[in-house]
Amino acid sequence: MKRLLLAGLLTGFSISGSAAMSSPMMTTSYFPLVDGARYDYVFVSGPHTAATAVMHASQSWAGTSGLTSVHMSYVCQSLPCNQDSVDFYRMDPDGMRYFGGDTATPDDTHYMMSFSSPEWLLKSPVTPGTMMGSGMGYQSAESWQTSVAGMNTMMGAQGYMSSYQALALETVATPAGTFTNALHVHEQRGSGYQRDVWYAPGIGVVRWMDGVEEALLSKVTMPTGPVPKVGMAVEYYHAGLDHYFMTADPAEMNALDTGRLTGWQRTGMGFNVVAADDVAAAGIAMPVCRFYGNPDYGLDTHFYSGSAAECAAVQQNWPQQWMLESSNVFRVYMPDNATGACPTGTSPVYRSWNARVDTNHRYTMDSAVQSMMMGRGNVPEGYGAAAVAMCSPQ
Repeated sequence: MKRLLLAGLLTGFSISGSAAMSSPMMTTSYFPLVDGARYDYVFVSGPHTAATAVMHASQSWAGTSGLTSVHMSYVCQSLPCNQDSVDFYRMDPDGMRYFGGDTATPDDTHYMMSFSSPEWLLKSPVTPGTMMGSGMGYQSAESWQTSVAGMNTMMGAQGYMSSYQALALETVATPAGTFTNALHVHEQRGSGYQRDVWYAPGIGVVRWMDGVEEALLSKVTMPTGPVPKVGMAVEYYHAGLDHYFMTADPAEMNALDTGRLTGWQRTGMGFNVVAADDVAAAGIAMPVCRFYGNPDYGLDTHFYSGSAAECAAVQQNWPQQWMLESSNVFRVYMPDNATGACPTGTSPVYRSWNARVDTNHRYTMDSAVQSMMMGRGNVPEGYGAAAVAMCSPQ
């Protein structure tokens, strides 16, 4: 039934050619990086049925600041299926650059990519070619190449060449509307991956397709009020201790990533948080307290909570064992105490406790990871049947 409804929704979908540009065109407006903008997509094919992308400005990734993150949440048609990813972009004078991000394979193996020499996704200015007709290809399409270099937590050092072509300006009809002068770009990333993307002026990506899936824009929602200052809490793992740790502090991330605090490796997982100093979010997004377990009591770990009552209880009941490091390391939204349901526009974060003498907690957005931790003997901690500890802004 779902596929039939989608087919009905997409009735009238079309792509048609338009006149070629006779001179180079600027593409800055073809990938607008608007803080708080939300894009909803439906899928014509592939493992997903829908996806939501939310943009967050002023982000840092792998030592580069001033980036915009795009957090993509997917609805899966069937499992296994990637359900969450974060990618980082920047508009430079010569076009859009992609700096990497974190995601997961369909079987839920999490990994990260960080590019010191990033992908050059969209050239500016660029001269599109002309569509010659059905099955006849394109004429005079401007192309560009970029040498990509970086690290991938699954495959190690990466280095390859990518090439792109601005095939034509086309009219694209989607459930969100009909977009004229959409720039059709063909991507060849490395030796294997190919994708076609359509960018609409003032909007961004309205369609994409590769060998696995095809997606169409169904809705765009621009912010109408103050946008929360969103950052990212990154998860680390210490194999020797079998402990997890998370932080949204760039200085702590740097110490862990550079080995000044030895033994810790990124897991490729994390979640969005609201900045501690975001005055506009105060009263809506709750401050998260952070405690450090005193090693003199056999502890050496950190504990986080967005519940004011829980923070106060820990400080009152175990003042020597658990030392308060901060009453506001960052902010999150809180679930309903009875049901564990998160507010609209947020996603659940689960907490588990290892139930060992060497106490340690893990925080994750991935329900499959939470189930895996339960299989290892961990205890769920949170609200509702799913034990939701806090809610992350999308």
